[in-house]
Amino acid sequence: MIIMQIEKSQIKNYIPQREPFIMIDEMTNITEKGFESQFNILSDNLFLDNNILSESSLVENIAQTCAAGFGYLNSLQSEGEPRLGFIGAVTKLTNFKYAELNQLINTKVEILNTFENIHLIQGTCFLGEEKLVECQMKIVLA
Repeated sequence: MIIMQIEKSQIKNYIPQREPFIMIDEMTNITEKGFESQFNILSDNLFLDNNILSESSLVENIAQTCAAGFGYLNSLQSEGEPRLGFIGAVTKLTNFKYAELNQLINTKVEILNTFENIHLIQGTCFLGEEKLVECQMKIVLA
């Protein structure tokens, strides 16, 4: 079992996104079974509207948590650049509550199933213990 953390200064090594579209600050836990990240909503975020963060940006936060987690795990195997991943599908999306400016979002991703380069994940964004958004995604690694 691999347990790893990635600090904010290193996050760009594992995701293809660049400012202003980076929606995770750091990875707080990476294992072969799942990933956890944190994201602080700042005033310069493009997805803020009246200090409310859009639902779609939280889905992107889940996707970037996957990108960083899978990117890190794959870099261990290939000893090089992480493989790119693509969202194949988003299902079972539920929005419980919106996030707001200056809130710290914690995201948890559980890897439910893997078939070759396709991963089915369950992702959930939290504000403290309260769920904000949850969904399942099929992630395909190139």
